[in-house]
Amino acid sequence: MSPRSRHTPQRLGWLAAIAVLAVLGGALAWAGVAAPAASPRPAPAAGVSAPMAPPFPPPGANVSGTTWINSHPLSMRKLRGKVVMIDFWEYTCINCIRTFPENKTWWRRYRKYGFVIVGVHDPEFKYAHDVANVRAAVQRFGLPYPIVVDDWYRIWNAYHSDVWPNRFLIDAQGRIRFHLEGEGHNREFEQAIQFLLQEAHPGLKFPASYALPPARNAWGPGCGQPTPEMYVGNWFGRGVLANSFGYHDGKTHRYRLPRDVADGSAVLAGKWRSNRNGMMYAGKRGEPSAADQLEMRYHARQMYAVLNVVHGRPERLYILQDGKPLTAENKGVDVRFDRQGRSYIEVAATRMYYLVQNPVLGAHRVQLEPTAPGIMVDSFTFGNNCQTDFPHD
Repeated sequence: MSPRSRHTPQRLGWLAAIAVLAVLGGALAWAGVAAPAASPRPAPAAGVSAPMAPPFPPPGANVSGTTWINSHPLSMRKLRGKVVMIDFWEYTCINCIRTFPENKTWWRRYRKYGFVIVGVHDPEFKYAHDVANVRAAVQRFGLPYPIVVDDWYRIWNAYHSDVWPNRFLIDAQGRIRFHLEGEGHNREFEQAIQFLLQEAHPGLKFPASYALPPARNAWGPGCGQPTPEMYVGNWFGRGVLANSFGYHDGKTHRYRLPRDVADGSAVLAGKWRSNRNGMMYAGKRGEPSAADQLEMRYHARQMYAVLNVVHGRPERLYILQDGKPLTAENKGVDVRFDRQGRSYIEVAATRMYYLVQNPVLGAHRVQLEPTAPGIMVDSFTFGNNCQTDFPHD
């Protein structure tokens, strides 16, 4: 799956120069993730051609829109002498979540040698601006390194970032030496970390147990190509709603279910309220019913959804796949079963929920049936056959 974009990607200015400063494998492909390196090559010496990392803005939610978690406010000046990874992420982003295991491994291995990770959280959806939601996510994912919430996009804009995840590696002199958009290429990135640490500390040796992971391509022919991310709300004109009435932000409408829905599209039945972030159910409280539902089609191995409930109280959202409740063999970890064996998600916290874990990649039809007004469906994301090996909690 390609990196998750905040807007239609714009390739901006000086970062094009960074592409040719890759530590490994020659020039990075600016339009996405780098091609795998056939063999490591040394980085160029840190010189004037490598741009200096932008400073962090003055701390304070009311000063620069920044709040630090797991750390006092840091500065690039005080980090001089260390190798620093800047990791732009967002807590509902599946592409980001799949990078957390590697981040935590690198933090555990290389922190004692002068390696620092700074996770920069930049919100995509409105509720991701809420620092309390970010704190809860940091705790849920067990992220041990410093996090700065960048609600005003000051750091994001300084780095000309436009995707999640987006990683920059800064050498001990404070210069940007390596840049990688999106997931994957963990072997090459860890080699880059080791190279810059050894450059900063000549003679440094790492334990033999620090074996680098084998190079793997999670987008290879055998992995399968899943449905692209689906925005249920009219997010920057990228919404997938296929009802003829369409979007009317801020308005409630009783939708009628069309005869069919195409792969990568969603349709509604019943009363729903349009919102740029998603579609909110506005009908009556009651038992799940096909008269009030969101129906969508996708092809993938896994399916995830960003969900929330406006009034803050937990509510049930029932789920059917191919006309049947999910089972223990294909349910995601957030799916439960009621006494009748019907599958549902208890929507409480505003976050990404793990809905479906199919045994193989395939095409499916999913129906979501809300039981109370205020449940909002924001987006769907997917995984292929090679994107299953990460903690689903």
